[in-house]
Order: sequence, then C-alpha cells, then structure tokens
Amino acid sequence: MKSPIDTYKKVKTSQEVSQYRAVALLLEGAVERVKLARLAQREGNSEVRGMAVGTTITILGVLQASLDKQLGGEIAENLDALYAYMTRRLAGVAIEREAGSLEEVEGLLVQLQDAWLAIGAEVEPLAG
Repeated sequence: MKSPIDTYKKVKTSQEVSQYRAVALLLEGAVERVKLARLAQREGNSEVRGMAVGTTITILGVLQASLDKQLGGEIAENLDALYAYMTRRLAGVAIEREAGSLEEVEGLLVQLQDAWLAIGAEVEPLAG
C-alpha cells in the first residue's frame, strides 16, 4: 500500500496533474478518510478509525509541508496554523468517545475543499 506522500510525490512530478489538482486530490482524500473515521467510530471499529485518522494526519502534513510561506504570505501562514490545529484535534481522537473532533475537522476540510474548488476556474481554466 502506497503512502499519501508517495502518491503526492508521483502526482507532483506528473506532467498531467497540476499543483492545483494535486492539492484538490489531497483535500478530497482527507475528507474521505475523516468520513471513514467517523463511520468506524460509530461502528466501534477502532482499528479502521485509527488507520483513517493516521492517513488524514499524513495528508495534512503533506499539505502543510507544501505551503510556500514566502510567496503565500498571510494566507499560507493561516493555512499552516489551520493544518496544525486539525492535526492536534485528530491526535486526540483515540481517547474520545464522541466524534466531536472528527466532525469539526471534517467541517473545516469541507470548507477548505469548497474554497479551493471555487478558485479553480481562476487558477486553472480546465480545473474541475
């Protein structure tokens, strides 16, 4: 099984996938993994929940590491803080009985994903 970082590296070097699309795919993957973690938590499957949370944390790390803070300025700094916050929230999931952190992180990721897709037409005419 490939890690998200390996997938990201492959996507990043591919001529067919832009950096915009790579981020869109990573956000999509993160949302899917958090949904899986929520489902696993509801079903009492801590192993699947743990794997899904771990993968989401890895994806957030890739997104965070890909930020260009000099070029991105305040937006990149804010995203960096948001990714770090979501990572901290996910790190506490193992000891939670309720899905509060998972729900919060899913909501934040969906907002990010929606915003990212909304700017697609401006940054990449063929996006979407």
